[in-house]
Amino acid sequence: MHDLRFYENVRDLTVGELAEFVSGRLDGNSSGLIVTIGPPETAERGALCFLDQSLPDGIELSSSATACLVTEKLIDQVPEGVSKIVVERPRLAFADATKYFLSRRSLTDDCDDLGQSNIHEAAIVAPGAIISAGVEIGEGSVVSHGAVIGPGVRVGRNCQIGPGVVLEAALVGNDVRIKANSVIGGDGFGLMPGTNGLRPVPHFGRVIIQDNVGLGSCVTVDRGALSDTVIGEGSQIDNHVHIGHNVQIGRHCVIAAFGGLSGSVVVEDGVQMGGRVGIADHVRIGARARLAADAAIMRDIPAGETWGGSPARPLRQWMKETAWLAKSVKARSKTLDSDNG
Repeated sequence: MHDLRFYENVRDLTVGELAEFVSGRLDGNSSGLIVTIGPPETAERGALCFLDQSLPDGIELSSSATACLVTEKLIDQVPEGVSKIVVERPRLAFADATKYFLSRRSLTDDCDDLGQSNIHEAAIVAPGAIISAGVEIGEGSVVSHGAVIGPGVRVGRNCQIGPGVVLEAALVGNDVRIKANSVIGGDGFGLMPGTNGLRPVPHFGRVIIQDNVGLGSCVTVDRGALSDTVIGEGSQIDNHVHIGHNVQIGRHCVIAAFGGLSGSVVVEDGVQMGGRVGIADHVRIGARARLAADAAIMRDIPAGETWGGSPARPLRQWMKETAWLAKSVKARSKTLDSDNG
């Protein structure tokens, strides 16, 4: 279910009306009401999902979903009881459908239905900060000059929100520190081919920042697409780090400056990353793993191991290969010098 603090339904929509809107062939109940969206494996009653490729082994499409946009080839993977809307390009049809019945609350919207902001009397909001409708700011928190807090955002107790910080579609815990000019909750970098070039993938998730998290300056954390982006309790993130949509970071992780985590990366508890580490999408980093500076992570890292290099490999192997390469280059140079002498 999308969070009504950050998104709103702009019209009622039945399955039959949706099938007509996307020019799809309906197989199932046309009267079901579509009120939200969800991932195929966890979609709830009233939710629309899509399926444009086979699900991984052991994962099934939720039988609670009300409707699924699906190709003819994959229609048998949709459970009985879920209305099937057969289209050629489910992902594109899903983007069109969500735009038709859902709307993101923007910084310029009135959002009167959210009510006035609720700022604790012991919180401090500096002049020049922008506080949108429905915002809650807890006791002892400080919002600095030029910060922008979007509709419905929650900021817990004793937080420090630095100058120029932008918070949208975010739930922030207690004792969180976000330094200057960080942007939290913007759309992720998701693109898909459309009829007239590339189109952005719609994002209807949130950013969840748990207690005692520290974010440096110029950090960007993208909201989730269909699920949430989560930063776990006590994790510390240095300046100029990018965290993509749907990323899950565990508790007490450390990420040094200029790191980049692609979409849907999972970082388990206690992981440490040196500067400029890059992680490809959908990779899992096991608990307490350590990643050397400049490592390029292209596949899962087992728990407790230390990896480095580009592409990354176990640290001992990387160091041996680096030493062998340096030794080989030196020997080759001596041979060339001898031949030229």
